[in-house]
Formats: sequence, structure tokens, C-alpha cells
Amino acid sequence: MGKVCVSIGIVLACCGFCGGAQAQAPSAVTVSFSEAVIRTAEAQKQMAALKAKYVPRPAKLKALNDRIRELQKQLQATGTALSDSERASRKQTLATEQKQLQRHAEDYKSDTQADSQDVSQTVAQKMYGFLQEYAQEHNYPMVVERGSDAQPVVWYAAANLDITADLVKAYDAQSGVAAPAGLNRAFRVLRSRRRPRPNRSSMSFRV
Repeated sequence: MGKVCVSIGIVLACCGFCGGAQAQAPSAVTVSFSEAVIRTAEAQKQMAALKAKYVPRPAKLKALNDRIRELQKQLQATGTALSDSERASRKQTLATEQKQLQRHAEDYKSDTQADSQDVSQTVAQKMYGFLQEYAQEHNYPMVVERGSDAQPVVWYAAANLDITADLVKAYDAQSGVAAPAGLNRAFRVLRSRRRPRPNRSSMSFRV
């Protein structure tokens, strides 16, 4: 009878140990931090505002480019009929317009990149702090950068270890910013898809 009790006790102890092990958090989870930042409702909302802010700029660039093309056509069509001074004057006008177009295009690119980086950096700082709390709350001992499909950081990680979508969902919930339409569906696709095996001969890594 004593041996039976001891055996039952061992079985129950083993069951309790296994149950506890199953409840434990994984030893490490992965996240695509940059992707998480840009997919937050906060970042999406600010990026949409930037897009609206810069709407007039491409139209102005197109108008200037169209004017340059028209000047080029006029110069080619009437070049032989013009005096040397008139031809030189039109060439100078054309060169001035071309420089103006290049300067405006460079300014547009620089301004949009700077504003986009400001948005990303601001949200990234908040996301980093939130990630620390989120990991502690879920008892994750380690959160590893997953990278992107084009530039993976780890060779392989099971899909259920990626917390990118859950992290964004939790961040949006505490931020109080409404998620843009279609964002949740995009994350369902992101979570369910399987990444293709990378080509080791052409793979590059980020440090």
C-alpha cells in the first residue's frame, strides 16, 4: 500500500511539473521592431498627416517640369530662326528653370525624409519603453530582433514566437489612437504567412 501511495505521489508530482512547464513563457520571442513602430496607429496617423501636408509639392514639381519640357520644345523648334542673343537668353532661362526644378526636388525629398524620420524616432522611443513593460508583463526573458524578410537577423524562429502583431495591438490599446482601417487585417496576414527560406549566398544582415 505504501509503495502504491509513493507511486501515485510521483505521478502527480510529474504531472504538476509538466503543467507548470507548459504555462511558462518561451525562453525567447522575436519582434520586428521597425515594422512594429511604423504599423502602430500613432505612426500611421502622423504619416497620413505628413502626406496631406506635402500634397501640393509634387503638383508644383510637375508643373515646373512641364514648363521646362515646353521650353525645350520651343528652343528646338525655333532655334535656327532665333538670333544668337535670343537663343542664348532662352538657353539661360532653360538652365535656370532646370536648376530650380532640381533644387525643389531635392528639398522635397529632404523635407519628407526628415519629417518621416522624426515620426519614426518619436514613436520608436515610446515603443521601446512599452516593449520593456510588455516583456516583463508576459514573463519574456528575452526579446530578439527578427529583422525583415529581405534582411533577416535570425536564421529561423517559429511563427508563434513572433510578437510583432500582438505588440502593436497592445501599444495601440494603451495609446488611445484609433487604428486605420485595414490595419488589423494586415497583421492577421503577417502573423499567418510563412517566410521563404533565405538564400544564404546573397543574404545580408543588420547588426
